[in-house]
Amino acid sequence: MASPAHFFSKYRFGAFELDAASGELSKAGIPIKLRLQAIQVLLMFVERAGQVVTREEIRGRLWTDDTFVDFQRSINFCVNQIRAALGDDAEKPRYVETLPRRGYRFIAPVTSDLPREPAIAVALPSVTTALPSGISETGAVTPSGSGLLVVPSRPTGLSTASWARKRAAVISVAVILAGVAIRFVDRRWLSRYKGPIFQEMQITKLTESGTVDDVAISPDGRYVVYARSEGEKQGLWLRQVATRNEVQILPPDTPEFHGLTFSPDGNYIYFVRSDRNDPWSKYLYSMSTLGGVPQKLISDVDSAVSFSPDGREFAYEHCIPARNDLEVKIVNTDGSGDRLLTTFHDASCYLFQPGLSWSRDGSVIAATVPLAKKPTGSAVDVVSVGDGHSRELFSSPNDMGRPVWLVNGRALLVPRYDTASHRSQLWTISSPSGEAHKLTNDLSDYAATLDITSDGGTVAATVGTTVSDAWVSASSDLSNGQQITSGEMPMISVAEAPDGKLLSTSRDSEIWIMNPDGTQRGLFTQVRNLGPPTSCGRFILFNHYTPEEAVLMRADADGTHLTKLVSGNLSDRAACLPDGKFAFYFTTDGPQRIWRIPVDGGTPVEIGKILRDQITGRLDVSPDGRFLAYPCTQNDQTPSRGWTFAVIPTTGGQPVKQIAAPGGIDGVRWSSDGAALQYLMTRNGATNLWEQPLAGGVPRQITKFTSGHIFDFNWTVDGKRLLLTRGEVSSDVVLLSNLR
Repeated sequence: MASPAHFFSKYRFGAFELDAASGELSKAGIPIKLRLQAIQVLLMFVERAGQVVTREEIRGRLWTDDTFVDFQRSINFCVNQIRAALGDDAEKPRYVETLPRRGYRFIAPVTSDLPREPAIAVALPSVTTALPSGISETGAVTPSGSGLLVVPSRPTGLSTASWARKRAAVISVAVILAGVAIRFVDRRWLSRYKGPIFQEMQITKLTESGTVDDVAISPDGRYVVYARSEGEKQGLWLRQVATRNEVQILPPDTPEFHGLTFSPDGNYIYFVRSDRNDPWSKYLYSMSTLGGVPQKLISDVDSAVSFSPDGREFAYEHCIPARNDLEVKIVNTDGSGDRLLTTFHDASCYLFQPGLSWSRDGSVIAATVPLAKKPTGSAVDVVSVGDGHSRELFSSPNDMGRPVWLVNGRALLVPRYDTASHRSQLWTISSPSGEAHKLTNDLSDYAATLDITSDGGTVAATVGTTVSDAWVSASSDLSNGQQITSGEMPMISVAEAPDGKLLSTSRDSEIWIMNPDGTQRGLFTQVRNLGPPTSCGRFILFNHYTPEEAVLMRADADGTHLTKLVSGNLSDRAACLPDGKFAFYFTTDGPQRIWRIPVDGGTPVEIGKILRDQITGRLDVSPDGRFLAYPCTQNDQTPSRGWTFAVIPTTGGQPVKQIAAPGGIDGVRWSSDGAALQYLMTRNGATNLWEQPLAGGVPRQITKFTSGHIFDFNWTVDGKRLLLTRGEVSSDVVLLSNLR
């Protein structure tokens, strides 16, 4: 913990200033973004400039003994971040020197405005009630939002005994005022809100396989059902919560399960299963909780179901991508009597919907709606079951998951992506006021799926972790690559820059630039919320995401001279002609269209609509610049015809070639000779690079990895090296209990 003196200290070194009170680093008055843990490490360095700071000391500063984290990688990541922010070089350091097997030393001169006799900080409860004035005679002040009463050091000319008496009086007054404030706040809060109290909430990890993708809990809380991956397929498992005994109730025979739900009596499990040829085409099934033959109820279902309190009906969502419409429908439990309740317009139908939740009194249904008119963002709406009228309860620029009603019916629990931690946490949203409050603040990353028991006492969720780093393989030996990055933040995409350096986007949506061997890694630009980069002639193209739209940006190879090209609902990355003159992208709201825009700036031109009705991957330009390729599907067709590779001229027009593609593939690119399309596909628990000849024939596996997940791939311009981001994804079930 920082000492109380930090509330008054600023450290200066070179052109930099570190404000210990605000945790901000700046250079010549310009703020430099640095994560909290890196700020804490930098503060340790400058506090002890010229002295050795060991890695054990850093560990003790950042984490408690019961924290489970890869300390070595996390410390490396913090130090690398500091060096990148300071423009420092580990081999020729100006600021942070590495001392092998000892630690680090800050070697630059440091000045500080730290007072000689630090103030005394008295911790007060965190309350929002303003404290009365009238203590100015002692000079006591309360910094805004600090939760501390700061008592200054003894004024000149005042005796030690007199100062001690005044200081004791100030502290006594502070304690009395804090007690009054707490009683006032408690009384005001309790009179206004009667929701659940979460002080005794417990979080318990229920599974250990790391391969769980969805979960539901029985109404009585005795059982959970979850989908577990085995290779590229998933099966259903039932586990008794008390004994932790589990049994497989449905063997793995499909790519994905979604929307697991118990019937109100607990006798049946409802689930959405993907088409074997097309993971984006889904069907609703029900089966006995004890296992048996699933019964197909409805085709083309896009969310989990939610039952009415009497158990006679359930609600589900159905997407119409071409119109950006999301329909809420109500049917009988056997799948009959389908009726439309309401339609959300301007809704994103790109992926499986987060889901909905029928209120405990049966009057309304809450639904999380992804917004099509924004690149990110969603809203929680409540729909009247009586007349279908909907009202927005809460909206967020970030993604949210499935809402579940808490026991009193006056609040919802919702997974919501947290920009600060770059993970999803659980939030409560009160009804009807729409006030949102963060419930969890931990290292977990909560998935979009939630379920709750009938008494509201226990919630089942899945939490996950992702580890991913950049790898490089020689084209002559593709399966024996070299890992070139390591750190706390996963690297998701990778590309070669015009000057031969490598660019990689981390999970927190920042672009990093590094040498071809991964050394001297630093931020490509200080701009945040960025998409994967594309090398385009002498420029780099990438999306910058704002709460309102996605902006396709152009930058020089060194990250300078950022220029806006176009904005809107854009695909996450652009494709580019080999000569760097034109870029291509598609719009994600329906009907999806492909556009061409001059890289030097100009007006976009539509060159065609997406074949079928939905693109399932990215665009890529052939090596000769004549054609574009992309995968697509007909999202509302049952049974599905599977996925298709479409090839169109870069000048526009109808597809010149259509080839059947495996469902669920990712990362489509042209081969270096233009004779085939390459893509990522997971088989037998490992992701590998595959190739489909345009002349037809059987796909060929190129890499031979036996484990791990590949997130992205690219080739260097000379075709001699394969660039990958590769790692592992782990996900398990947790129970949150005592929610009363």
